[in-house]
Amino acid sequence: MKEMKEMKVLLIDDDEEDVLLVRDYLKEGFKNISLKIVDVRTFPDAIEQLLTGGFDVIIVDYMLGEADGLEVIERARVEGITTPIIFLTGHGDEEIVLSAMKKGAKDYLNKSRITTELLCHSIMSAVRLGEMQAMRLDAERALRESEMKYRTLVAFLPAIVCEMSNEGIISFLNDSAAKILGVASKELIGKAWRDCFLTPSEENAVDEDFSRNLAKFYNILSLCNINNLELKTNMGGSEDKYINWNSTCLYRDDGSPNSIICVGTDVTEVAVLRERLHKLSIVDELTGLYNRRGFYALAEQQFKIAGRYNKQMMIVFLDLDGLKLINDTRGHKDGDVIIKAAADVLKDTFREADIIGRMGGDEFIVLVSRMGDEVEDTIRARLAANVRNYNRSHIEDNMTLSLSTGITIYNPEKPATLDELIAEADALMYKDKEIKKAGRANIA
Repeated sequence: MKEMKEMKVLLIDDDEEDVLLVRDYLKEGFKNISLKIVDVRTFPDAIEQLLTGGFDVIIVDYMLGEADGLEVIERARVEGITTPIIFLTGHGDEEIVLSAMKKGAKDYLNKSRITTELLCHSIMSAVRLGEMQAMRLDAERALRESEMKYRTLVAFLPAIVCEMSNEGIISFLNDSAAKILGVASKELIGKAWRDCFLTPSEENAVDEDFSRNLAKFYNILSLCNINNLELKTNMGGSEDKYINWNSTCLYRDDGSPNSIICVGTDVTEVAVLRERLHKLSIVDELTGLYNRRGFYALAEQQFKIAGRYNKQMMIVFLDLDGLKLINDTRGHKDGDVIIKAAADVLKDTFREADIIGRMGGDEFIVLVSRMGDEVEDTIRARLAANVRNYNRSHIEDNMTLSLSTGITIYNPEKPATLDELIAEADALMYKDKEIKKAGRANIA
């Protein structure tokens, strides 16, 4: 991907606060390039800007007055606009997101979880995929124009262009294939496409997505129009390659299939970056909650919002009582069971918009970013009820779930740092734990 020195962004959102927030994220994440942001609030203005063109990326919110972002994406597709689109939603509705991706959105982000890092990574990935798509479209356009032009272009195109017979036997590979795969093209001519590119690695053999993709290409003649299918391959070298495949069928004048063309773009750089980000994941593997890094990243963004718009927030710090005793007497496997149980109780207690994290070991933390009716007494009551329900339904486990809590409120009129609020909530949690210990001692 060529280095970007400037970027023009079309931001389509009817919420003034969200527009300002996204603008801040963009300016913070792209400090080193010339950034031009055009924001519009209505569907007609969005269409006018779309038709004007010249944008590097389009960011569109699902809610858009009487219209919605899906209509914008659909109109862009009808008009043949190939600018990469990133879809924003605050609903978390999987059907809406799926519809947006089917209509042509390159990525989506949940507005309640957005950070500068996630937004900028999404934009750069979308732009790169847009460039790859443009190269592929150029190749396919050339194929339709003439055989001679096709042969000339594909020889220099920085992507794998493979022609195969109806039986899947490779008859042509361009020069770029050798550079990308590290194998001379002539060594693959006459071989079956699937034998060259679908030899499962040990990792792929147990990967469900790979198995589904493998099944698709084993039936390539019945599915000869495949778009954006990413597979990992290794031609015997030390480096795995990730190839994004697209295929189409070429027909004779009488309408019968003549051959199949596969265009494979090397997306190894993007795939490796994706894996690296996954390893640096912001999610705790055991519980599915945010880990310490993830919680801080999202909470700090919410603190910026609260400071700007004078909003109250709540920090709830929790400690899983008796985890050390369970680990010492019953083993860490049962300890993990009770940790996951605590996480599930917290997910049931708090809303999707709240940020729930596991700070490590037996400590959990929650940031309630939108107060509404979620007052302290209400949260304590709901948490206590969910803990009781869990203990009643798991009485045979002979492990009682108990959580000590400390709650602090962020008051924008008396600002405090995130660490200060967490320390205050932590201290209150220890007081709650001491009260419980004293109560058990009195009962004994």
